[in-house]
Amino acid sequence: MTRRFSNTLAMATAVLALAYLSLMVLVGELPGQSQLVRFEARGIMQVPPEQIDRVELVQGEQKVLLHRDREAARWIGVDGSAVSMEAGRHLAMAVQMMNTSAPVKELPEEELIGVDHGPFGLDAPAVQAGLYRGQAIVMQARFGGINPEGYLQYMAVAGDPRVFLMSRFVGAEWRMAADAVFGR
Repeated sequence: MTRRFSNTLAMATAVLALAYLSLMVLVGELPGQSQLVRFEARGIMQVPPEQIDRVELVQGEQKVLLHRDREAARWIGVDGSAVSMEAGRHLAMAVQMMNTSAPVKELPEEELIGVDHGPFGLDAPAVQAGLYRGQAIVMQARFGGINPEGYLQYMAVAGDPRVFLMSRFVGAEWRMAADAVFGR
């Protein structure tokens, strides 16, 4: 009986495995993994980063307009001047972060009424970035001061009355890009 039961169990397992493989062939894909979370870009910028082809950087009194040279896969100045590899890496990452990094907190307009905006550091931002697709402006962001806890950075977007608290790594990437472009 035990041997007969073992053979029956083995046969049933083989039939189930064959049925499963047949189902996979018919459907054309592996079953979905319910424990995995599908990635969604939840950043401030809704445009995919690869569609950004111009960036205007402002740091203090310095200002530069950069173009994406798709053939050479690098950023160049409007005058055709080369941008260092380091600056290009930081710039590419900064643009990507605008699409993928969601604000940690949003301060709505009504919460900002009567509040001293000085501590936000947005009147004299550390760095400003304008992102363009073709001739159209996608967004202009100003990165201000770091919050009192030191983990987040204030950011404002032109045309949006809210103030955003972003991971300070987003603003730091823009600052590193500007530092590399301006030779600081």
